[in-house]
Amino acid sequence: MYFAMLDEDSDRELFALVYQQFYNKMNRVAQQILPSQTQAEDAVHDAFLKIIQHFDDLKEIPEERRIYWVVAVTKNAALDLLRKERRDLPMDEEMEKQLPAVPAEDGGFRALVEIIRRMPETYRRVLELRFLTEWSHAEIARELHITEGAVKTRVARGRQLLIEAMRKEGYACE
Repeated sequence: MYFAMLDEDSDRELFALVYQQFYNKMNRVAQQILPSQTQAEDAVHDAFLKIIQHFDDLKEIPEERRIYWVVAVTKNAALDLLRKERRDLPMDEEMEKQLPAVPAEDGGFRALVEIIRRMPETYRRVLELRFLTEWSHAEIARELHITEGAVKTRVARGRQLLIEAMRKEGYACE
């Protein structure tokens, strides 16, 4: 249905290229945020629907920068699913989730994501790109238009703030 929204053959070819180039990266990003592979697949599906709905925006982005936009769309789709899951929990489960606890087998990854999201923008963006999407310092520097040295400094300072915030939430940090 949504694929029919792409009017021209060139649009369909571009979409197919985006799918081939970025599907695996999108899936990894979603898996890092969501607890199950099924949810990650749902997030990637939702991300592709958003990409189709905003296809004109994608076409305007230079080819070498499309990955950043696609990853951001995927991350937002995964976080939306995470929020929806949280809203759908019964009240008792919701209350239990808010209590500090020892990180589960996933290493408290969802808690980590939530803490990063509450950090000041300067550190939040760098930490998301570094630890959630696993970008290199060079990729982050290009995306944020800062030097690699600035990226390394922000990562180090942000990591320290993150450790302090996690300790306050009751997590044991090394």
